Amino acid sequence: MYVWRLAGKIFNSIPVRWQRRILDRAHPRFLVGVNGVGVTGDGNVVLARHRFGSPQWRLLGGFIGREESFQDALRREIREETGLDVEVGPILEANTGHRWARVEIVYAYRVIGGSFAPTNEVSEVGSFPPSRLPPVRADQRGYVERHTAGAVAWARERSGPATIDV
Repeated sequence: MYVWRLAGKIFNSIPVRWQRRILDRAHPRFLVGVNGVGVTGDGNVVLARHRFGSPQWRLLGGFIGREESFQDALRREIREETGLDVEVGPILEANTGHRWARVEIVYAYRVIGGSFAPTNEVSEVGSFPPSRLPPVRADQRGYVERHTAGAVAWARERSGPATIDV
């Protein structure tokens, strides 16, 4: 116990800028990403076929910027990748990455505007009934299975513009 008190006193005597550097280097780094379980007005799930990575269909999303909120990052990523505008709903799940140091935040969303145009990142977007999904990357299939019902319920409660089918 005495050793920890002494260590605390020493640490607290160091200027704050050095404390931050010590803490920054002493802790692991993670990428922080956002994904969305998107739903259409008829309860289908929005999925995308990306031009890179795994060939399966996947959720839309990406990484957040340093000064960006999670919700803004999801809106930006989807707009950049597809041309679609979305309303971001509640957090459905948050966890750490599957194969690498990543923190993943998963939201519900619904498409409220824009129109799909293929980009350098996404070649195709489609909507699928939850009971008839195409091949979806395994970790993301879990998100869809666990959270589609909640995302659909949230989207149906919204009073704004109707969800646009993809």
